[in-house]
Amino acid sequence: MNSENKQGIVLAIDTSTSSMSVALTRNGELLDELNSTAERNHSIHLMPHIQQVLGSAGLHTRDIDAFAVGVGPGSYTGVRIGVTVAKTLAWAHRKILLGVSSLEALALGGLQASLADSSTNSTPARLSGLARIGEPNKKIWVVPMFEARRGQAFTSLYQAQNQAPTQQWSCLAPDGIRLMAGWAKQLLELALDEKGTGSKPDQILFIGETGMHEETIHDFCQSWSGTAEIVNYEMRARHIADLGLNQWQQGIISKPHDLVPNYTQLTEAEVKWEAQKS
Repeated sequence: MNSENKQGIVLAIDTSTSSMSVALTRNGELLDELNSTAERNHSIHLMPHIQQVLGSAGLHTRDIDAFAVGVGPGSYTGVRIGVTVAKTLAWAHRKILLGVSSLEALALGGLQASLADSSTNSTPARLSGLARIGEPNKKIWVVPMFEARRGQAFTSLYQAQNQAPTQQWSCLAPDGIRLMAGWAKQLLELALDEKGTGSKPDQILFIGETGMHEETIHDFCQSWSGTAEIVNYEMRARHIADLGLNQWQQGIISKPHDLVPNYTQLTEAEVKWEAQKS
């Protein structure tokens, strides 16, 4: 398919965490999705999952118009598996390849889940893959988190704000691996907006793998008078597809030989090598 079409069938993959997810969309509408938890077996189960999702729609990988994949950060081995498969399929079939931040997809999914739970409607309205916030100018900060051990998390900061006629979705802090104690203090300083920059949010959502850091998040909530909550939500490839489609529409396309995972940290082998050298 010509990249100028920017519509069609998207196969989305994410293997950045223990939750492996494969989704199929057509023109932004979800056709099917398969989710499972087996981090050490992603390499075994990913292709069968892809075949199962495609089979449910009577499709083959050659029928896909664009392949969207979560590039991390997250599990080193997990991210590499998903990216390698997506790159191979896109190259083999000469189709569009879209690399998406796994943390951004988690943030988007958690936000939509939170809005759906708090809405009187069953599902919030959507615009270009983003859920609308009903209250005018309401500002929500979304902090997605993947566990990284030793008091650390893969995390970032996104902001959603409803400013008619569109919803604004922006990244305030890029993906990275951070010590949660220090990151919580930094977030608090930003949220309090003591410098009067007008950036103070109305609500903060901590989304994803928060279990090892709930005490830190609780301390944050005790120090901030605004609304904050933990949203238990796992990665879903449907949001990789949403963000990938947005990128496609903007002409942001990856080349199979150039797309690399966002590891954000040294591999265990590299850490040991650096330790030996020092």
